[in-house]
Parts: sequence; structure tokens; C-alpha cells
Amino acid sequence: MKVFLVKPPIRGCMVEIGRHVPIGLAYVSAALRAAGHETEIFDSLAYTEDNHVVPDAELTAIERAKLERHPRWRHIMHWGARTERIEAALAASGADVVGISCMFTPYYESAYELARMAKRILPNAKVILGGQHGTVAFPHVLDVPEIDAVMLGEAEVTTVALLDAFGTGRPLTELLGVAFRCGEGLCECATPGAPHIRPRAPFVADLDSLAPPAADQLDFERYGNAVTLITSRGCPFSCSFCTVHATVGKQFRARDPQRVVDEIEHYVNVYGVRRFLVEDDNFTFDIERVHAICQEIVRRQLDVRLSLPNGMTVVKLTEDLVESMVSAGFDDLFLGLETTDAARLRKMRKGFTSLDKVSAGVALFEKFGLTASAVIIVGLPDQDLDAIVQDAVNLVLAGVEFWTNPFYPIYGSPDYQTCLARGIVDPLTDPALFDQFNFAFANGVLAADELYTAWVGTLAMALWPKYVLEGAERREQGPVSAAEAGARLVEHSMAQLDPESPEELPATVRAIRETADGLLALGHPLGCVCVMQHVADADKGAGADQFCRFAGDMIAAAIALYSGQPQVSAQVGAQTAGDTEGCSFVVRPTPDERIGRIQRRFVELLDQNRREAELVTAEPATI
Repeated sequence: MKVFLVKPPIRGCMVEIGRHVPIGLAYVSAALRAAGHETEIFDSLAYTEDNHVVPDAELTAIERAKLERHPRWRHIMHWGARTERIEAALAASGADVVGISCMFTPYYESAYELARMAKRILPNAKVILGGQHGTVAFPHVLDVPEIDAVMLGEAEVTTVALLDAFGTGRPLTELLGVAFRCGEGLCECATPGAPHIRPRAPFVADLDSLAPPAADQLDFERYGNAVTLITSRGCPFSCSFCTVHATVGKQFRARDPQRVVDEIEHYVNVYGVRRFLVEDDNFTFDIERVHAICQEIVRRQLDVRLSLPNGMTVVKLTEDLVESMVSAGFDDLFLGLETTDAARLRKMRKGFTSLDKVSAGVALFEKFGLTASAVIIVGLPDQDLDAIVQDAVNLVLAGVEFWTNPFYPIYGSPDYQTCLARGIVDPLTDPALFDQFNFAFANGVLAADELYTAWVGTLAMALWPKYVLEGAERREQGPVSAAEAGARLVEHSMAQLDPESPEELPATVRAIRETADGLLALGHPLGCVCVMQHVADADKGAGADQFCRFAGDMIAAAIALYSGQPQVSAQVGAQTAGDTEGCSFVVRPTPDERIGRIQRRFVELLDQNRREAELVTAEPATI
């Protein structure tokens, strides 16, 4: 059979893109080719030149609901190939089977639309959907008549069996790991009944038995000459916000270290790739295996760079492990912390970590010349403002670099069940609204707009921690004007800009001017949200004039933290990343008491904690 494997585009408020080689589809493609099928991979997200703001006339009803709920943003972005490009690829494929990967439930609309498109262009083709969304939300998927079957869990073995059944006419009721509707010729039922949900197939025990991913079907230049590696599957931990168990299980299964390094060397020698993103869910669970991989990379003298986009834990983190990882070329590392609150960590089933352990881990990496950071989640169920602010303050005072992500209820996770029980969401809530950056829900304590303002405050502290601390020290000497705070932000902001990787900074201020309307903050053309999001045609479509409002919000929050005076921003003269002038924002005092209350609380808790830390340091030692 001819099989067209496709990753759909994504439409939403904001999303990190550009890092993911479609490694899951590459593994499935390799398995199908080994079984005699002809395959093609089409990754919509690789076509960043097609990224654009969705025009108002093209917004779906759900996308309009997203915009109505969002506290600040007024745009929906389309990331990836435009409809015309996908239609042409589908038609050219002449496929008998179209396989769609949908990993994230909030973006299911694009996957469903792709299924409809496939049936329209290739009416005789079978359409199947796999990935995390199909695994945890198969009843939702089966409501789409254009999707013939849903793959549950790992797909390499089950997809081969499914295509064999399609080819021979064997009923799908004999298969494992598949869901499909009754009465559509895929079963032998006398009369149509409830959908068939076949038991999950056993997880692949020997990962080395799988055919290597179909690397020859990928254009690595579209991924920054980087490749995704999967060296293990499964995670024995049970973090409440995660659904990884649904797809790959709890049991840790690992590939042989020699085979892993063989694959790395193959990419280096054949494709010239030297950047590797290890997408394991728990890469460092087996420490001896990590040592073996690192030692083999060093022994073969492979000049490579490796990172862990899913982070790593502090469990079993030792100096010799850090030395081994650094010597092998690991960099750009972060430790999953989620919160500095020990009680909440236990509630999240992450009691094995803590701020002290993460700080010690960061110090270990720094000892070997490598910067590591932490990641926290903002707006967890029933997390109040003080708890959110305290997390960021604790990390700033500990000198630990960090980033923050907004909480969202991942469909099928324990935290999703908590949100249902608390009434934060209900079973009829459309899962597209669970978009991480949509802020469509309160969290049981704070309203959605308060959560957004708090999150932006934590990001300002994460982006400019030294600036925030300098502001606290400066306020002790007397009042600070917003203009002075803005001037100092320029100094700190420009010092952090790395022209080699500007997308790392979503808000860089190159100049501040005082105007009658307030401070005019001039963004750097290499450091803004539009650069980070790879936006093309940002001046077209609904809400595009405010596309980079998020960057302005972080700038306003930073100036408020430095000066102690609440601020708000508005974008003016929005421009694309290609313009030399960059994007500009007016920052002025805010009359909004809710924003003011949140920004003042950041200042109050920072000042309070600084004083307490100074008192502890100043206390004489006792015997």
C-alpha cells in the first residue's frame, strides 16, 4: 500500500515550534517499509515559511471562543504548511492510507480538518489517527466520520497489523490497540452497535527490535540540522500533570547504549547532523546506561551537542554523572522543579525534588562550565497569588535560572480529573480550550486574567533576574521613576541578547524614550515574540497589529518590578521580524487595580524575602 504519514499544522495562541523532528512518524514509516509498504512523511510544521496570523473570516467557532476568553491576545496563529500546500501533497501521494499524528488535544481541530481534506481528495483512502490525543480521547476522535480508525498507544507494530487487515479485508476486531466505529465494514457485526475499543497491545519490550527511524525521508535543514532521538520509553514516576503513561507506559524500557551511539554516529556521518534532542521522558532513570552512552560518545570522539527538551530530574544526580554528560556534549539542560512548595510537590507526586536539590544540581553543572536551569508551573489548581510569586522569588534569590509555563489541564491526566472535581472544567468543555497559552479558565482561586498577569510577572523575573534584584536594592535608596527603570532595562536586556540564538529571548528592549503617552520601549528586531514564533506576514489578519503584545506585557511587568509602580503596555506600530526597527510598545502607569495589586505583590514579597535572607546571613554563628 501507499501510505502518507502526516503531521498537521497547529493553530492556537502561541506554541513552541521548530524543535521536533517527527520521530514518531519516522519510526512508523520504517516499520511499514520493512513490511513492504511504500511510505512518505509530510511534516506540516517544517514549513515555517507558511506561518501566518489567521484572518478573521477563517476563524472557527472554537477559535473565536478562545479569543473571547483570552485576557489579552487577539490573534490566532497558524503554524505550518498552508492548506494549499497540504492539498497538493495529498493529491500527489496517491495514498491508499493516510496516517495522521495528533499529539496535543488542544490542537485537534487541525488534525480533524486534515482528515476531512484527505477524504475529499482521496475518497477511497483509509484515514487513521494516532498519537497522544487519539490514545486518551478516542471517543472524541470517533465522532469524526472521515477518520476510519484510531491507533492506541505505541503504533509501530499495531499500524503494520492494521494495514494488513485493510489489505486482506480481515475484521479489525481481531486486532489489538485500535478503536473504530461499528457497522462501517471493519467488523462482522450483524447490526451496527457501539464503537469497538480493542484492548491495548503490549508495549514493545525490546526497543532495539524496532527498525531505525526513516531518516532518509526527513530534511534536516528544516529542523536547524538537529534530530530527535528516542533512547528509552516509559516513566516510572506518576506526576499528576502528565499523561505519558497512556502512550508509553510506566515501565522503563531502554535501548542498548551501543545502538544509541551507532544511530548518533550514523546521523553525523551520513547527514552531517551534530545536534541531538533526546526526547526521552526520563532519560536519566538508569544512571549506568547514561554513563555508558556518554562514555561511548567520548570514545568515538563524536563532536556532538545533545539536549533534553523534556528536562531531567534531580533523582540520582551526582557529580560523576554531570561530568560524564558534559564531556559527551550535553548542554541546554533544565531540571523539572514545577514549584518550590514542598507540600504541593508531594501532592503532585514529585516529592523526590525540591529547590535545594535543584540548586545543588545546577551548581554541579556550573562546576563543569555548563549552565542549567529550572522550570516551574504557574497557576496550578487552587494555587494562590502568593504561592505563584513565592516560587519565582525563591528561584531569583537562590540564583537559579528558570523559566515558567502556565498550567493547563492535560486531557486524561490526574490533574484534569482534579479540575473536573473542582468545577474548573466540566465534561462538556471543548478540549480545544485547554490550550496552554489560552488562559480560558480560572484555577479555583484566581480568575483567568489574574493568572495571565501573574504568569507574565514570573516571566519578567525569569528573563531579567539580575535586573529585578538591582531594582529591589535601588528602591531601598528612594523612589525610582519608570524612566530610570526603563533605562536600566535596556542595559540588562541588550547584554543578554545573543545574535546567534535571538529566538531564545521573546522580549529584548534596545531603547527607551519618554513621550507624552508614556515610555516608548523599542524592541530589538532580533529579540521579540514574532522572531521566537517564526512569524511570516505578521502584518496581515485579525489582531496582527497587537501580535507582540505579550512582549510588551513582559516589559511593563519588568519596569513595574524595578520601580515598584504598576505598569501596563500597548503595542504600537507592530512590524514583522524582518523590519529593522523592530516592534514598539508604550508603557504607562495602569489604573487597573487588579493588575496593580498583582504587580505590587511581586515587589512586596521580593523585598520581604530579601530582608529575611539578609537577616539570616547577618546572624552570628552559634555553637
